[in-house]
Amino acid sequence: MKLSAKFIIFCMVGFGAFLIDWSFFNLFYWLGLGFVISVTLGTGISMIFNFSINRNFTFGARGFMISRQILRWLSVYFFAFLSRVAFGKLILTIVPETALTANLAYLAGIAIAIPIDFLGSLLWAFKKEDKLRIKPRDVHVYEDFKNSSKVVKI
Repeated sequence: MKLSAKFIIFCMVGFGAFLIDWSFFNLFYWLGLGFVISVTLGTGISMIFNFSINRNFTFGARGFMISRQILRWLSVYFFAFLSRVAFGKLILTIVPETALTANLAYLAGIAIAIPIDFLGSLLWAFKKEDKLRIKPRDVHVYEDFKNSSKVVKI
């Protein structure tokens, strides 16, 4: 798949995660939990969706060690998340914090996080490395014609 197609799919998956994230952000902000806690909780809820769809569909990285991918993806996601929150908080130090400005700061932070997350996922978290590919065992079935039975060797 071409890089541009991967980026478009990544953005579509990200939009789905965004809808999940933003809905919960607004719910928690409305409940009075504040900007940072609301962003954190909304992000946490959308992460499972984001990881599994990007791993299996966008980057086609199933068949590789998931434990290593999760650790790398979490590192990339965390760095993008910190960049997003820091940029959003910077905006809120310039303008008074209201529901509208918090949402604008949230969206501006996403614009910072998208390229960080995409490049980190593509070049590191879901990088296809042959030595990390999980290979199914070779299974050989031999027929024993004398005893009319099959022997399986792994």
